[in-house]
Amino acid sequence: MTVLELHKKGFDVAIEELMQERDDISSYETLKEFIKSKIDDDNLIVAAHLLTELKECPYAEYYGYDYCMGTLEAPTPLKNISDLEDFCDGRTYTIAAHINSLGGEMDEVTVLDERQKGNQKYYIVDYKGTLCTAIFNGFNCTYYADDLYGRVTG
Repeated sequence: MTVLELHKKGFDVAIEELMQERDDISSYETLKEFIKSKIDDDNLIVAAHLLTELKECPYAEYYGYDYCMGTLEAPTPLKNISDLEDFCDGRTYTIAAHINSLGGEMDEVTVLDERQKGNQKYYIVDYKGTLCTAIFNGFNCTYYADDLYGRVTG
């Protein structure tokens, strides 16, 4: 799944798909069952470590945790879309851009994807929860995001 697909699907749909594709994302209930299995196997060090980590980190319905590592890694709470971006193909970055709805004033956008139409390169960006297109002006080295008329749907 790409980062753009992640943002289009939303957290609930994306987390379910990612849990099916990956072994390092699980529900809180699955993590509890894993801890119980470590207690049953007399692997108390791992069980105690995970219990301590879960007690100290914020509660979440889902966690990122690499069960195969055999190390004392901490589970990572997964609560929103940005928490899932590291589990997707491609990388995002945050930049300042001129925003159409702000009359050209600058604000931060997150670049999710790069596209090409003919010889025009453009970007799919997230501006405060709105997926829209943006372009880069090489003459003044700034991005322009169109959150009014360049909204990306579907």
